[in-house]
Amino acid sequence: MLTEHALERQANSLESLFDSAEVEINGELKPATLLKIRQGPNKVNFLIRLQDSEVGHITKRVIKDENGQIVWQDSVNLYKPARAVALSIPIELKWKVGE
Repeated sequence: MLTEHALERQANSLESLFDSAEVEINGELKPATLLKIRQGPNKVNFLIRLQDSEVGHITKRVIKDENGQIVWQDSVNLYKPARAVALSIPIELKWKVGE
């Protein structure tokens, strides 16, 4: 079984892997600010921040590594109003016991 130390090292690796973010808004992929917030030894919260000037329908969130390779993405269905927002992606690493 993985120890808390091993889970923390995995969270460190995940945190360093996630480098930049983009969102698909109104059908166009645009860069966004990516913030990483550590919440305990094995939990990282990633925030994709969008400026107030971006308004429209968000359909995809994408995170890339330092080489520009996609390492995480999902589809969403959100309307972004004319104000700054942050989209949260909380990831908690856990040891899964077999069924």
